[in-house]
Amino acid sequence: MAETVIFIDAGYMIELTLRKKKRVDFAKLSDELSVGSWKKTYVYNALPSFIDSVRYRKTQRFHSALQKLDKIEVKLGRLQYSKNNTPRQKGVDVKLAVDLVQMSMNRDFSHAILITGDSDFQYAVEKSQECDIHVTLAYFAGSTINSVFRRVFDNTVCLDDAILDKCKL
Repeated sequence: MAETVIFIDAGYMIELTLRKKKRVDFAKLSDELSVGSWKKTYVYNALPSFIDSVRYRKTQRFHSALQKLDKIEVKLGRLQYSKNNTPRQKGVDVKLAVDLVQMSMNRDFSHAILITGDSDFQYAVEKSQECDIHVTLAYFAGSTINSVFRRVFDNTVCLDDAILDKCKL
């Protein structure tokens, strides 16, 4: 029986759901997108600095709520601030890519779904496919996805309003 593991780039997911003014239930979305049975969802993100206490508490509450859900695990990188005080995630994409490849090599699932807009994951996707894992890209309608990156995937799913409305909180 097919089992699906979902890998969510939370920075991408949060930015676009906020832009669309949609609150998404990650468990419902995972179940909706899965081929066969939904095995697990990994959410990759970074906590803001303690200095930004409001954003820090909000993000921490969000992660805590996700961790309480069955089959969802949050994996954290860190934020690093540039000279002009712009935050950049560090270690988040690497964790996602390594997990995708490692779990694919272990044959922990038959299908992987990657929710991202970042073409840096192309090599990890190709390595997963070499392990006979079927990899799907789930992306938001209106987001710009590199066409070469899109073609690497076995399948693509557009997270349009119909899907997001089915999976709302």
